[in-house]
Amino acid sequence: MIENNMQRKRTRHRSVVPSNSLRGHFFALARQIRRWSETNTNLSVNGSISIGVTSLERGVGSSTVSFNLACSLATLCRSETLLVESDFGHAYVAKRLGHGKAPGLSELLAGEATEDETVFPTPITNVSIMGCGKKVEHEALELPFDRLEPMLKETLANYSYSVFDLPLASDLTACDSIVPYLDGVILTVDSNYIDQRRVTRFKRQVESYGVPVLGVVLNKS
Repeated sequence: MIENNMQRKRTRHRSVVPSNSLRGHFFALARQIRRWSETNTNLSVNGSISIGVTSLERGVGSSTVSFNLACSLATLCRSETLLVESDFGHAYVAKRLGHGKAPGLSELLAGEATEDETVFPTPITNVSIMGCGKKVEHEALELPFDRLEPMLKETLANYSYSVFDLPLASDLTACDSIVPYLDGVILTVDSNYIDQRRVTRFKRQVESYGVPVLGVVLNKS
């Protein structure tokens, strides 16, 4: 029984390790993020630099981009990095690490759990994860997202970077409730189908909050 449990644990860990074939691309993205953060004087010197990753439709790999970006930033900058799964009801990495039912961002925002109860280590050095918690998509819309600002400046200040795996960029999700509190956003799109009008509309919406769109990741190429 012990051997079977250990085997399952190793299998879960392998399933979230960054892809070797794409490692170079994510390191290049991480270098751009680091350069941007080092030269942007508007960023707070106290607290974690927060980067959101989202998409306009399901299935284009924004969770994979989020995780690999967090791992690349941790390795490149040799500093603590936190992956925050805020796509409520879709805890991609937390489930694979066995923390899918643990308290997460929703409980932290609601004051029902502490940081120590919501943050867990991963197999990757300097990378920790906070799952989205037990709230599903429609329930999360009622969370007090205004608590994100002090949370990033105080509770999560020990992390150099916080990478948010955001909900789908839609009026029916909490994406617009989270983005205003972030330092920058990355959009993931299907390289085989790019709707330029939707991308432009997304960019205008994000920038209306005073948050820059740092770039677009073309996935599935």
